[in-house]
Amino acid sequence: MARRLDARDRDAREVVGGLRRPGGFLYPEVRDAARGIVEDVRERGDAALLEYTGRFDGVRPDPLRVPPGEIRRAREALPAEAEESFVAAAENVRLFHRREMDRSWETSRNGATTGQRVRPVRRAGLYVPGGHGAYPSTLIMSAVPAQVAGVEEVCVCAPPGPNGRVSEWVLAVAGLLGLDEVYAVGGAQAVAAMAHGTESVPAVNKIVGPGNDYVTAAKLEVFGFVGIDAPQGPSEIIVIADASAFPGRVAADLMAQAEHLSGASAILLSPSEELIRAVEPLLTGEPAELVKLVHVRDLSHAAELSNLYAPEHAHVISEDHEAVLNDLREAGLVGVGDWSPIALSDYAAGPSHALPTSGTAAWASPLGTHDFTVRTNYMHFTHDALRDLGPHAERLARLEGFENHARSIAVRLGRE
Repeated sequence: MARRLDARDRDAREVVGGLRRPGGFLYPEVRDAARGIVEDVRERGDAALLEYTGRFDGVRPDPLRVPPGEIRRAREALPAEAEESFVAAAENVRLFHRREMDRSWETSRNGATTGQRVRPVRRAGLYVPGGHGAYPSTLIMSAVPAQVAGVEEVCVCAPPGPNGRVSEWVLAVAGLLGLDEVYAVGGAQAVAAMAHGTESVPAVNKIVGPGNDYVTAAKLEVFGFVGIDAPQGPSEIIVIADASAFPGRVAADLMAQAEHLSGASAILLSPSEELIRAVEPLLTGEPAELVKLVHVRDLSHAAELSNLYAPEHAHVISEDHEAVLNDLREAGLVGVGDWSPIALSDYAAGPSHALPTSGTAAWASPLGTHDFTVRTNYMHFTHDALRDLGPHAERLARLEGFENHARSIAVRLGRE
């Protein structure tokens, strides 16, 4: 049964504190377990990978790397209608992320040239989760931005099923996208392998992709050895809806994200008591226990609570959705209007569905091409340009007590 809450006369931070489920990846016991797995894989390589895969997944894949022929056969066996949908989704993701791509630039003034070169990381590791089902959509949402960014080498890790094999759907999408480096390994051990390398899995420069609490905790452990994307914990949605919303559709939106289970969070913020009463009986089954129905003063109050929560997904269904949208500052992705269910973005709308969760949308961004690029700043000064600016830099260096910094400039200006 969904939980109801009247927030109209309560402190906003108190309300949000009661709504939020802390990311399990921050629990000490989870961090400690992930740290132990990472260190073990770092020290023992493939032997540790196989041991943990046997313990957690009940199988010991041999070999760990999926043979290219297996990927090709999965691709060839893909039903035509499924292929059509995967291709449509990949094309929309590709078009969206091409628009966000950063570009190198350069500017010159009076002999002083400065600029920035944007280049892709050489090798990226993509984690594709298992758990409640197969997630070929996650492979599209991470691999396509990497390809748009120009990453040369893409490695995929996905947990094996009871038969010891990676999901046929995941392999088929890998084939569609031209990816041939897939490993049948999941969990924190997969993150450790991609970060530190093993006999079978070459190390990568950056690891991205959602996973369970142990996967996310492992990513935090390896950060510094490699780059990672934003923490991605259990799914979250805040639906902001007024009396104009259809109760059945609102209930479907809430249940869609609660369907992820494993601590997912689905929240309705509405100033309409009638809407809340109409939605409540439509929430049934196990996912309904993860839903919270919150009565707010008005839509501005709803936006305030949403910003404090900083959800992975927000969906605005209102006669004045543009005004609400303008008030929303902190969310991974916002669906605007009744015809924009979040499930559309989960699969095919275009923006990657790999989004910050657990409040990290207040400072982190959705997965995109920026996750697969690095920037190098540069400068090129002529003698005249150095003569103009050098004395200022020389003066500031001495002000901070760095005499040798100052001398490296002064010697070029004939003052040493």
